[in-house]
Amino acid sequence: MFLVRDAFNMIRQITDQGLVIGLWGALLNIPQFIGGIAFIDSIEGKVVLVLSIGTLMVAGQMHRHKPFSRLIGLCHLPWLVMLPWLVFRLAGHDYSPLHGYWIHYVVGVVAISLIFDTADIVRYIRGDKSFSWVK
Repeated sequence: MFLVRDAFNMIRQITDQGLVIGLWGALLNIPQFIGGIAFIDSIEGKVVLVLSIGTLMVAGQMHRHKPFSRLIGLCHLPWLVMLPWLVFRLAGHDYSPLHGYWIHYVVGVVAISLIFDTADIVRYIRGDKSFSWVK
C-alpha cells in the first residue's frame, strides 16, 4: 500500500539526514506507537495510536509531494486537540504508574513537537520553505 510505503520512505530519508534528526523522530513516534498498543484497552491508548499512525501517513504523503517542506508539521494539527485532552485526562484520572508515565511522555514530546512545528510554519511563511539540515 502506498500510504505505508511512502511513510517508510519518508522515515528512511529523514533518518539519512543525521543522528539528531533520526533520534528526535524515533523519540517522538516510537513510544507513542508502542504505548498505544500497550494501552490499547484505554481511550488514551486508542486515540494516541490512531493519531500517531494517521499523522505518519499524512506526513508521508506530504513528504512525497514536497520533500523536506517545513509545512510537514501541519500533519500534527490533530495534536492541538489531543494535547489539552490528554492533560485534562491526566488531571482527572488515576492511572497505573507506567500508563501515567507514558501519557506524561506523550504530552511532553507532543508539546515540544508543536513548538517546533509552529516555528517551522513561521519560517515557511517568511520564505524558508525547506529544512536547512537537508543534505
